Amino acid sequence: MVFYFYEEAMKEVAKISVDGLVPNSYHLSHWKGNQTPEPLKADTSTEIVFRYEAHANRKNFFPQVGIATNNHFDTDGLLSVWALLNPKKAEPMAERMIVAAEAGDFSTFSSEEGVQIPLLIDGLCHSDDSPLAGMIAAYAGPREAAYYKGLLPLVPDLFRKKDHYKKYWQAPFEQILASMASFEKGVIGLEEYEEEGLSVVIDEKSPARQAIDHHCQGDLILVIEDREKAEGGFAYELDYRYYAWADTITRPPIKKISMASLAEALNRFEGRASGKWMCEGYSGMSLSAALKFTDEQGSRQLSTIHPDDLIRMVRAHLKTGEVENDE
Repeated sequence: MVFYFYEEAMKEVAKISVDGLVPNSYHLSHWKGNQTPEPLKADTSTEIVFRYEAHANRKNFFPQVGIATNNHFDTDGLLSVWALLNPKKAEPMAERMIVAAEAGDFSTFSSEEGVQIPLLIDGLCHSDDSPLAGMIAAYAGPREAAYYKGLLPLVPDLFRKKDHYKKYWQAPFEQILASMASFEKGVIGLEEYEEEGLSVVIDEKSPARQAIDHHCQGDLILVIEDREKAEGGFAYELDYRYYAWADTITRPPIKKISMASLAEALNRFEGRASGKWMCEGYSGMSLSAALKFTDEQGSRQLSTIHPDDLIRMVRAHLKTGEVENDE
């Protein structure tokens, strides 16, 4: 098995699409719309690959296909590709790799190492002093292809020699721990509205996503940055649970609610402002995004709507809102 980062020239070539979805391919992927064989399905693509490698009849799934590809780079993509290329080496690391893939894709906090690995991968890809920085900068192809080229040979060392690379993950990891502690001490406000499946988080700045995922119960999470005293307004972002975009098996599916009418109502209520309530169409929109007060560039904007009014309107909408067609 060989790996090539996806490009249009590969469109008509038979291949296994690992994590992403590309034309004319077999699937080992958890992205919605995948055709991954039913016995192999799992919450992350990394776990899907391990199920594939462990299956007694795996050779029957994708006969005579020796090319693997992906069309994007992230932790789950990297680890699933490496596991497919190196099944014997990967097998003893399966549980640790799956936890890291979940942390990367879904912002979970199942173990400290699991959280640290995606932070390390991000640091090696983007830090100016990364040992890969020169290669990445000089690479002639897509930047994400360079990430695979640099990191695939290093995957075992990401786990075995994690502390050797500590400077790339330590600072953001400590910020995550600080957010976790703030939730536990009650410094960060948290209200659960069980009937609406809504968690409301209130703080002066947005907590780490891993801490939010760990402490919140709702399928929808409203994060409120209270900047009224400092800047005269509130930053608002409404997200589904961070796995909602994927085709998951053990994590229950989340029905998405159309937010268009709520956005319209909030824009009327907002009046004159530099931002706009948007449920789509802005730059940098995350896969789990439901609604945000922002601009078209995705930059944080401050709303004048008081949190009490916003929570009231969001709760009312969730009780009567239309479910999106997610086909």
